[in-house]
Amino acid sequence: MKGTWSNSKQLLKECWRVLRDHKELAIFPVISGIAAIILLGAIMAPAVFLSGLAGGNFDNQWVFYAFLFIFYFLMSFVVIFMNTGLIACAQVSLQGGDPSISDGFSVALQNIGKIAAWALINATVGMVLRMVRERLGIIGNLLAGVLAVAWNLITFFVVPIIIFQGHGAIDSIKESASMFKRIWGENVVARFSIGIIFFLLALLGAVPIALAVLTREAAVIIPVAAVVLLYWVALGIVSATLTGILATALYDYATTGQVPSAFTPETITGAFAPKPPNRRSRNR
Repeated sequence: MKGTWSNSKQLLKECWRVLRDHKELAIFPVISGIAAIILLGAIMAPAVFLSGLAGGNFDNQWVFYAFLFIFYFLMSFVVIFMNTGLIACAQVSLQGGDPSISDGFSVALQNIGKIAAWALINATVGMVLRMVRERLGIIGNLLAGVLAVAWNLITFFVVPIIIFQGHGAIDSIKESASMFKRIWGENVVARFSIGIIFFLLALLGAVPIALAVLTREAAVIIPVAAVVLLYWVALGIVSATLTGILATALYDYATTGQVPSAFTPETITGAFAPKPPNRRSRNR
C-alpha cells in the first residue's frame, strides 16, 4: 500500500507538470464553475419559491424535485461537456502537441448526443442517491456516500472511452467498469490522494477566516472571506484539471500500452500491477 501511495503522489506531480506546461487546460473547469453558479440561480431559485419552500410551506414537493432533476441534468451535461474538451486537449498535450481550446470544444460538440445520454444517466443516479439520503436518515447518508464514491470510481474512464472509442453511454460505463477492475488499486489511491491533498489545502483557508471572525470587524471579515473564496475556487479548478489529465494518462496506457511522454514508465506501469491470485488459484 505504501508503494502504491508513493506512486500515486508521483502521478500527481507529473500531472501537475502537464498543467504547468499547458495552463489552457484549466479553462474548461473555469467555464464549468461559472455555469454552475448561473444554473443554480436560474433553476434552483425558482424551485424554492414555486415549491413553497421559501415561505416554509413545502406543499409542492414535486415541483421542487422536477426543478432539481433539471438542474442535475444540465449541471451534469455542462461538466461532462467541459470535461470532454479537457480530456481531448490533455490527449494532445500528452502526445507532445500544443492543444487548442477550440479543438476541445470541437470534440465535445462531435459527441454531444453521447454526452447528453451520459448526463441523463448521471443525473438519474444523483437523484436516486439524494432520495436514499432523505428517506433513510443517517444510514441513508452513509449508504449514499459509499454508493456515490463507487459510482465515481467505476465511471472514471467513461468520457475518454466516449471520445476515443466512440462508444455510447451504456457501453462506455461497462468498459470503464472493466478498466477500473484492471487498475482498481492505483485508480482508488490516486483519486483519494488528489482528494486528500486538496482537502488539506482547502482546510488551510479556514484558518484566516477563523482569525478574521475573532476580530468581530466586518471590515476584516468580508475581504478575508472573499480572498479565501477565490482561493477555494482556484483549488477546485486545479483539482478538476489534474483529475482529467490523470484519467487521460491512465486510459492511454491501459488501451495502447504506450507510456505518455510526460510520465515516467515506472509510474504509469506501477498503476497496472497484476492482482494477487485468489485462494482457489493458489490451491491449484
